[in-house]
Amino acid sequence: MPHERTSRVMRDTMERAIRRSGLVLPRPVFPDAPDEASADIPLARTGSTPRAPIVTAASVTVLALLAFLSSLYVARAVILPVVVAILASFVLRGPVRRLRRLGIREPLGAGIIVLGFVFVVVTAIGLLSGPAISWADRAPQALSDVERKVRKVTRPMTRWIATAQRVEEMASVATPTGGKAAPVVVSATRASWATRAFGGAVSLAVAGLTVTFLTYFLLASGDLFMRKLVKVLPFNADRQGVPRKISDEVELAIARYLRTTLFINIGLGIATWGLLLLLGMPNAGLWGSMAAMLNFIPYLGALLTTAVLTVAAIAVFESVSSALLVPAAFLLLNLIESNLVTPTLLGRQFPLNTVAIFIGLMLWGFVWGVPGAILAVPIMVTLKILCDRVPSLRPFGEFLGQ
Repeated sequence: MPHERTSRVMRDTMERAIRRSGLVLPRPVFPDAPDEASADIPLARTGSTPRAPIVTAASVTVLALLAFLSSLYVARAVILPVVVAILASFVLRGPVRRLRRLGIREPLGAGIIVLGFVFVVVTAIGLLSGPAISWADRAPQALSDVERKVRKVTRPMTRWIATAQRVEEMASVATPTGGKAAPVVVSATRASWATRAFGGAVSLAVAGLTVTFLTYFLLASGDLFMRKLVKVLPFNADRQGVPRKISDEVELAIARYLRTTLFINIGLGIATWGLLLLLGMPNAGLWGSMAAMLNFIPYLGALLTTAVLTVAAIAVFESVSSALLVPAAFLLLNLIESNLVTPTLLGRQFPLNTVAIFIGLMLWGFVWGVPGAILAVPIMVTLKILCDRVPSLRPFGEFLGQ
């Protein structure tokens, strides 16, 4: 009895000391103490809750995503050519393998295919650069002609145009002009435009050389890059042969999609060229090439091509009604391509939901501009194909799909 009484007094004294001090101490455990008594001892407040790990993980994920996007934006001059080269290697790997079956090894076959591809691209640029420069020089006059012709058609809007002209006249009166001020501004503007054009041409040439050499090395190394990429992805590594199998499946699926899409867009460009040639539209090859390139951008590419063709046709044809036949013909071709040709050739093997497509367009367009918008869908389809074949990444592939 005295021993139990002494033990109880010591326990009560210790509990009061813990309450008064507020120190973070281990909970005392007495062999003879019931569970209810030990539960009365206050626990130290650490500020952690069951939701804290989830919130922390989400915050870290968001910060990592923002850091990744920032890196893509800052290093776009390096990363963008790498992405283009990887996609180009998927498209050209098939011809290199056919040459390999004929006894031509990968380094030599890759050189032949890459040089042939570069020759085609340079030839196309040389043929289209003349009409493009001509249209760029006559753009101010063409826009003036478009405004004049549209003004004849839209008589009810003459008051709005007159108001805009009065505002412009008021601005010109309010702005002091000297006899030599305007020529200086124009010459400075032209010099600035020439400087920007030269800088853009140099950057484009450097990027083109980077893409060419990197594409060659990717093709010359065979499937080494794809096998290494799949090997570092998270999946059950105990299964023998899984990395090689996934690598082959992903490569074949991506190459099939990119080649089919490329052929569809080239076909659309050729059809646009032929139809505009029949309608009497000058430089039909330039507009067909533009239609093929912009068709890589879903929805927005067709709208942009239609708008450009409308302005160019109104500037060329005297009658607005005749000019509107040009965009109408292109819209007809685009409807046939998007609703008949593409579903027939691609089927439903690579479906992306509309929300994911628009998010991808905004994301990659913001990060890399127009090249990012053109590459958005190929990049997303590549990611979906890869995620569908890696078990741990299938939830992300499900999000991208329909």
